[in-house]
Amino acid sequence: MVLLKNEELMAKIGELIGKSHPCVVRIEALKLCQILLRSSKGCNLLMAPHCQPIIEGMINAMSRGDERLLMTEGCRTAFLVLRYAGNHHRFFWSNAIDDILYNILTGSCISSHKAHQIMCHDKLYNMVSKNFTDIHPYVWDILGNLAVHCNNEYLSVRKGQDCVLQALIYCVCSLATDAIQKSSTMKLSKDVHEPALRAVLMMLQSPNGYILSEASSQLLQVLPLGDDYLNILFTSLESNTTRSITTSFDSVKIMSNLMSLAGLVMLKPSHNILNKSSVIDVLSTIIKECLHNNIHITRLKLDSHLQFCFDGASCCSLVEEEWEGENIALFYGLMVLFNLLKSINFVCVHCKRNLDMEIVCHGCRDYFTEGLISVLQNALRQNISPGAKLYISHIMSLFGLCGFPNKLGGKMRRALDDELADLELLLSDGISLNAHTAIISARCPKLLPSAKSLGNDGKTTDEWGRSFYRVRMSDRVDSNALKKVLEYVYTGFVMVDGDIVKPVRTLAKYCHLKSLQKILQKDQPRWNSDCPRYDLTAALEPAEYSFSDIILEARSNEEMKCCHSSCQLSTQHVHSHKIVLGMNCDYLRALFNSGMHESFSEVIRVPLGWQALDKLVQWFYSGDLPKITPDCRWRNLTTEEQLCQLQPYAELSSLAEFWFLEGVKEESFAVVTSCLNSTSTAAAIEFVQSAAQLGQWELVEAAVGSVAHLYPKLRDSGQLEQLDDDVLNVLRTEYVRYSQHGGRSSRIQREC
Repeated sequence: MVLLKNEELMAKIGELIGKSHPCVVRIEALKLCQILLRSSKGCNLLMAPHCQPIIEGMINAMSRGDERLLMTEGCRTAFLVLRYAGNHHRFFWSNAIDDILYNILTGSCISSHKAHQIMCHDKLYNMVSKNFTDIHPYVWDILGNLAVHCNNEYLSVRKGQDCVLQALIYCVCSLATDAIQKSSTMKLSKDVHEPALRAVLMMLQSPNGYILSEASSQLLQVLPLGDDYLNILFTSLESNTTRSITTSFDSVKIMSNLMSLAGLVMLKPSHNILNKSSVIDVLSTIIKECLHNNIHITRLKLDSHLQFCFDGASCCSLVEEEWEGENIALFYGLMVLFNLLKSINFVCVHCKRNLDMEIVCHGCRDYFTEGLISVLQNALRQNISPGAKLYISHIMSLFGLCGFPNKLGGKMRRALDDELADLELLLSDGISLNAHTAIISARCPKLLPSAKSLGNDGKTTDEWGRSFYRVRMSDRVDSNALKKVLEYVYTGFVMVDGDIVKPVRTLAKYCHLKSLQKILQKDQPRWNSDCPRYDLTAALEPAEYSFSDIILEARSNEEMKCCHSSCQLSTQHVHSHKIVLGMNCDYLRALFNSGMHESFSEVIRVPLGWQALDKLVQWFYSGDLPKITPDCRWRNLTTEEQLCQLQPYAELSSLAEFWFLEGVKEESFAVVTSCLNSTSTAAAIEFVQSAAQLGQWELVEAAVGSVAHLYPKLRDSGQLEQLDDDVLNVLRTEYVRYSQHGGRSSRIQREC
């Protein structure tokens, strides 16, 4: 990240990739780019200012069939950069990337004005299938990434020159067909077929009409799409999922079956396969076993051409996980389940009773809630990839459960009936719904009129002197739909029954709640799209009109310039909202509702330093306490700098006991312990004393455990003289334990 901000260096790297430089220099420049492209943030920082020279150099490298190493590194770099959406895709198409890929496959040079020289499709397929080289998987991965991120406008630059792209689509679809037909008999060559099959699945989700149409029509011509073949594939999957206690799953076979089933059900949704009562049970079992790591397979293990991505080691480099996640069996299992379930309309998937919109009737909902839905809800609480999370949310929406359950949203649910509401939404049928401007402005600002009209026309004052706003909704807004939208806005999760799906979807579209709208449309999750995150931090940002009704003031003498024009405070503070604070903190909620003098105060003086208060506010509004990353930058901080970052967590841990902040004490402890082993001894000693003064003995014991082995040295050097007797006793006791247990502290023993 530091290197990427060096504009002069990045410009030089872009130049060195160019064709005017020696191959050995270009190869090393491409390898460096691969490291910088390991995350979407790195891609944006590198490509935004230097897109054209880097892509032109990359394209030239890929076309150098006479320099195998250079061509390989060019393909690897293109594969990495094309994983991410962005304007760089347009540059690849304008530089005829499809011609380059065709050239790699055939080993011959072509150009757009020599389209008649393109060999017939069958000849190309026969040549590629019989003459596999280690460069081919890169071609299919690049083609798949191009397809899944290709808007219609990107391909417009190749208008009238699509014969090469058509040939590539035919070839990869033929290879995928071969893979699907072989997956049931397990004659699959994973290095050959997995990248091709994955590319086809991405084409079937392409936003580009031409690519989707060409891939679909080609597959429809050659694939055995009858229900009999689907049942053969499912039977193979079912047999591979059945095992005894002493045997393990064949993850490769299961993955092959799932990828093949995904392609077939996406291409031609089948109803008959769901007549087999075991289909959902089998897929549910696969998902459950994946979550327990009994079924686990990664692309890195499956495809040798990807191993370059993780060459070498680093103390702090974070390689961004693929959107599909590490365990691709889980991802494809969810993909198959979603596409099977979404093809069912107007009939209960369990008892086959006729329905209006849903796929499960109320009488059968409990059956799935105890089985499949329970498995999926448990999965959402785990640390899984964005792609898997999105598919789970889309599957759950088919049962009427829409959104992403989260801890902060669960707390904010109580706010739906809270007395601190300062917004009244008036509907044409005479119904009015109360809400909170702070939450609406952060989560669904489209529900509010402009700040100027809201302040001038809709603002009133209640009997307590508090500001109150009234907003008249359009006559077309359905009150029940608005209730559901508000529940989603407040909690991030809502149950929407079939009879109300359409008005909720319409209102969600009007309110620009894209996450809810997409879920209710039953559309496939967009590849590489982000998971919606429940977050209220937008309410803290300076705006034309502020809805803040309380100020949190830090224990600090330092001055700050406030961005709120009407604010007169010069000390460090945050303009906040009672509704957000009260839902997260029972102490503050009781204070605001007490009717005492403090409940009407505009300022709360918080017994925290500024850094600790800033972290606390982030926790209030995002649900997460900011973390310390114990990387090389942390190790290179001075003692004072490390202590300055650790101290706020001791303060927060202390306040959590007094204010009843659920989870803050535990999160603070986790942050501190995560970086103690890479904290300097002097900083750890000072932190021990600081935590002891605040009465945080769990933190004291954790910090002592990281330096206990140095006790004799610290004692002899006089570094312990600043410590209180109680702290010294803890340190001596920990050193004795360390000595008696072969050099392991009690903290390490507990972790073991």
